[in-house]
Amino acid sequence: MKIFGFDFSNLSYSKEENLKHNRRVIKTLEKTVKNGFSADGFIENQNRLSCIKYSARNFAYCGCGCIAYWNILFSRGRVIGIPRLASEMEKGCFFRGVFGTNAYFMKRFMEKKGETVEVSLSPDEILNNGAKEAIVMYYKKPRTAHYVAFTAAGKDENGKNLYRFYNVGGKVMREFGEGNPVILTLEDYIAKTGYNFCLYYKLS
Repeated sequence: MKIFGFDFSNLSYSKEENLKHNRRVIKTLEKTVKNGFSADGFIENQNRLSCIKYSARNFAYCGCGCIAYWNILFSRGRVIGIPRLASEMEKGCFFRGVFGTNAYFMKRFMEKKGETVEVSLSPDEILNNGAKEAIVMYYKKPRTAHYVAFTAAGKDENGKNLYRFYNVGGKVMREFGEGNPVILTLEDYIAKTGYNFCLYYKLS
């Protein structure tokens, strides 16, 4: 059944079966560009990971929140199993994944993992204080919401902070080439994506 374009059919799932399935998949999954990863091991294209179950949906449909946090952990050298993290985070999905991962749940979940999380509507409030890493949840018309993680990547020739953005999707990914690092100033990233509402999660 579809309502306003959202598919509410087949909302049943088993947390245990999802975990078993994902463990089987990850054992044989090659972490290559064709499967959604970058050359240095980050998840860069969730659309290629429909094989990973997440709540009643999958990573391709609604996994961006889990992927964003996994990429942050991976950037620190913490290799957390994707099946394990997905299993822990899928309980925070709206309507079992129809609307992705709950923004409030994201904050609470990361805090329970020992993170200090500061939330803001303004990138200036987050980044002017020297944030090394953050997650942004943004909304773009007509109905696209997406979580993107980013980490500090030095400065450009004008002294502006550069950030590496992970799992950006769409035209930005195509511009840089699938699987390639996306390194931009925050201002340039905002201009390229054109989102109109956002929440910033600063991790420290």
